[in-house]
Amino acid sequence: MTMKCRADSAAAGHPPRAARTALLSALLGLALTPLPGAAQGGPEPLGRTQWSYMHTLFQRTFLKVDVLTVDVCFDAPTAQRFGAVAARTRLSGAAADTITRAALQAARAQGRIEFLRHVSHGEFIDGVTDDLRKAVKARVMGDSIFRAIVAGLPASYAFLEKRGLRKGDQLVYDMAGDTIRTRYIGADGAVLLDELAVGRQRRNSPLATWFTPGSSYRAGLLQSLQREGARAANEPFAERCQPRLK
Repeated sequence: MTMKCRADSAAAGHPPRAARTALLSALLGLALTPLPGAAQGGPEPLGRTQWSYMHTLFQRTFLKVDVLTVDVCFDAPTAQRFGAVAARTRLSGAAADTITRAALQAARAQGRIEFLRHVSHGEFIDGVTDDLRKAVKARVMGDSIFRAIVAGLPASYAFLEKRGLRKGDQLVYDMAGDTIRTRYIGADGAVLLDELAVGRQRRNSPLATWFTPGSSYRAGLLQSLQREGARAANEPFAERCQPRLK
């Protein structure tokens, strides 16, 4: 398993070697340092306050086949923004868009996908690409970032070409500030990918695919916010967003 680092860049050409070395060192330092909330004495773990947790199940509609689950936890200030809307109205239309904006503006979030069946490498890449394309169409993500992310998918997930995605595999996203850490964890607990990326739109890419209008996940997540989110303070929902390691 190799830690990889990516960064958004609008500049042409390449920075001097010294600058590249300094940047790489800084990113590796971030990768090796627990994200906020992970260290003892740090902020409370995500998903511990009311309105801070959402969950959904994705099915292939025609066959009613369970494909994956998504669990998402947010920081307390973002949860307060969710609650101000979710506590008083049905989450559709403008209200749903308000939740999406709050999610994308969150200081911290953690998401965990768990696969419930085998998925081929090709199906996975195509599915991610389609989800990101919806975010571009809804103007939640820029086209240049979409193209950069999609171009990098084959290399990042090359280890899945022969293996495929197996039941019990997980994708875990730790989002803090402008940084996202992506881990792919096999059903046996082996960490097969550990990748760090910097840039707000890259950081928001999982949230964009889940919350953008037309997403396969948005309706379920918003229903969950009003169902489980209202009582999250009294339930151990934070654990559902954490990677399950053996």
